[in-house]
Amino acid sequence: MEISKSKKVLLVISHLAGWVLFIYITAPLISKVGRPPGHLFPWLLITSYLFLMVYFYLNSHVFVPRFLSRKRIALFLGITVVAYILFCLVIPAIFRHYFASGLPFGLGMPPGDPGFQPRGVGRVMPFKIFVDPGLYSRSSQFLVIFMISTGLKAGAQWYAEKRHLQELENAMVQAELSFLKSQIHPHFLFNSLNSIYYLALSKDDKAPEAILSLAGFLRFVTTEGSHNRIPLKKEVKMMEEYIHLQSLRVPEKFELRFQLQGDFREWTIMPLTFVPFVENAFKHGTSARISCFIHVRVEVEEGMLKFTCDNSIAPGINDEHLSAGVGLKNTRKRLELAYPGRHSLTVGADGPVFRVKLQISLA
Repeated sequence: MEISKSKKVLLVISHLAGWVLFIYITAPLISKVGRPPGHLFPWLLITSYLFLMVYFYLNSHVFVPRFLSRKRIALFLGITVVAYILFCLVIPAIFRHYFASGLPFGLGMPPGDPGFQPRGVGRVMPFKIFVDPGLYSRSSQFLVIFMISTGLKAGAQWYAEKRHLQELENAMVQAELSFLKSQIHPHFLFNSLNSIYYLALSKDDKAPEAILSLAGFLRFVTTEGSHNRIPLKKEVKMMEEYIHLQSLRVPEKFELRFQLQGDFREWTIMPLTFVPFVENAFKHGTSARISCFIHVRVEVEEGMLKFTCDNSIAPGINDEHLSAGVGLKNTRKRLELAYPGRHSLTVGADGPVFRVKLQISLA
């Protein structure tokens, strides 16, 4: 991911400010016990902070991504220990015991000096020269740099991976939703054409009106059904169009109730949420042999949507047929993807009535 120029400038400024603040806070705290002569002490500080800066960026850009993130823990810890020893023990010891004379390794000392060694002769370094009275202060500095560089990089990688997984999951959800909607559209078209075919066979004068209603409904589906969310009032309007289309071929002994309650203007919803349930009610709840009914109610109260659809059960239709339609299965799956943990859906027969009860938290 490319970073804009302004963000790069801001990043550089924040790093510089961070280092200035770190040096301002920690430099006065460094122990003056056991430090080299005064003219060398500033060089010790400069060398120490340069080492910390180099280690900070190596750790955050090389050691953490290449070793820690790839589960090469032993190698990562080994590098950290080596860096700690160099910063806390080796660098102070070199300044105290080798640069104290003004030249390294005791060169330039007068021959009578107890520390004098001829050129080319190595100087013995007893272990005690590594005992730094300022070890606690330097260890604290190193620990702070280690924790910040490791934590920031590990946290950034975790966030980037989490965002990548979320984007991948969202893409998969949208792909599945698109696939499910592509199945629903032909399904509605097939059932609606069956209704118009029934009217045409019976030479019903409502056939032209049914064709116009189907055209309006399909226009609505193709323009609004491609969105992830649409205004709730448009979804209700789409359902009204479908009810009008299907009611053109219902038998005489048919009762239709359609109730709306609440303010739908400020809410949005997944398209084609209600129509599959209404379509199922017309398909399995109407018959010329019995008195039949369909009762639909949509209510919104304090961000909670309540949808109910009750219908009579036509002779020869059992509960398994009522609940096994393609539209119902697809809608159930789409609700699970679009409203995980935010909806409840119950579908089933209650005596002579088949009932769908849906609740969605829109807030």
